[in-house]
Amino acid sequence: MKNKGQNQKLFLKNFPLKLLGFVLAVLLWLVLNNTQDPVITSSVSVPITYEESGLAEKNMVAISKPNAITIPVKLHRSRLRYLSADDFTVKADLTEVIGDVKEAPEASKISIEITKASSATYIQSWEYPQSQGYVKVVLDTLKSATYLVQFNTTKELPEGYQIGTLSSDPSRVTVSGPTSAFSNLAAVKANVDLSAITDGGSITAPLALYDGNNRTLSGSGLTISQSTVEVTVSLNQAKEISISIAGSSGTPADGYVVSKVDYSPKLLTISGSKNALANISTVSIPSRELDITGASSNKTFDIAIEQYLPEGITLSEGQSGTISVTIELEQLQTESFQIDANQFQLVNTKPEYEYELIDPALTLTLQALQADLDSFNPETLQGTIDVGGLEAGEYINVPVTLTLDSAYTMMQDLIVSVRIIDKTAQTEAQETESTTVTESTVTPSTQETSEASSQTVPETTQDNVSQENDEQ
Repeated sequence: MKNKGQNQKLFLKNFPLKLLGFVLAVLLWLVLNNTQDPVITSSVSVPITYEESGLAEKNMVAISKPNAITIPVKLHRSRLRYLSADDFTVKADLTEVIGDVKEAPEASKISIEITKASSATYIQSWEYPQSQGYVKVVLDTLKSATYLVQFNTTKELPEGYQIGTLSSDPSRVTVSGPTSAFSNLAAVKANVDLSAITDGGSITAPLALYDGNNRTLSGSGLTISQSTVEVTVSLNQAKEISISIAGSSGTPADGYVVSKVDYSPKLLTISGSKNALANISTVSIPSRELDITGASSNKTFDIAIEQYLPEGITLSEGQSGTISVTIELEQLQTESFQIDANQFQLVNTKPEYEYELIDPALTLTLQALQADLDSFNPETLQGTIDVGGLEAGEYINVPVTLTLDSAYTMMQDLIVSVRIIDKTAQTEAQETESTTVTESTVTPSTQETSEASSQTVPETTQDNVSQENDEQ
């Protein structure tokens, strides 16, 4: 007891000074501790655990939600290395919507529950966030729809072959997922590897979702009722054929004609069985497809060519099914040319007649396209003048028949004046005239003949007498 009293006296001795020393020591420790190992503010990213089972009962699905939240904490710097995502647990029930459910793509508020682990004693304080206790999640209703299986082929077939038909079993599949995701879905396609096809047959092809640009859809939340289908492939041979245009129908505006018909493409690639292809080399577009009635300018027609292919023949893959036909119209022009009628041939002539063209300079007026008029050469023009049945005389309206290309139209008949002379009658007249002239020149008069006779006789007598004297 005595020792106890002594100890108590010793403890209380100068007690105010001792208490002051203790307080100063604590303050000094706090100052040194905050200076060497201060309390700092940091943060940790903690994954969110979602409870989604309740959404299915409401026919809904979360299409966009955050994977984690960031929680601010306060702790001593020396404890920062211990900070981890395991220090907290974050849970969110997607059915616990704060307020009304927003229609996608607008986000709804989902309340969250945050629990700090009991072992995380080094965390002095934490808060998330300062003014809210929720995360934003985009919710959408679920939808299912049936789609026809289409085909997307890869690799190439051997040269000269084309795909005949493609069919799948099943032919339709069901796609399920968020309603908003269907706006980007254009088709469900089976990816068919053609390198695995020889003479046709069936192969197993995987299915994929495609958008309107034929790109695969990924991360859309949509699922297909099955991942593959059985695809049956039949093969056809390919052939290239020509296209023919039968012409146009109807009559264009007055003074206009068709100057050119152009079309594209010029060739078609078709496919079919070997027997079917053997019977076709061209496909013709009928004139009824190209009606230019009353037209005064160029007209373009887009013709669906497949309707004119025989049964069993189809267009090859990649071949356009439309033929573009352009009919160019041009206004007719008129021009006059000087013609020498002597360049034309006289036909049905008679040998006893002589023929002469009176004033052979003619004017020929033609109507045609300007290009044809520019190329027309009147010196090479051929024609005939029929003089059969015409007797001697002069004729002023003898028609000329020209050999003209169908591109030209004569604006008036071409006529010529012809003089026909009867050579027989002319010869007889000349002979008669010649005889008359001869007779008047060489026949002597009766008086001259008498005088000549009277002069000749005495001479003859005298000669005879002289001859008789010599003989004696």
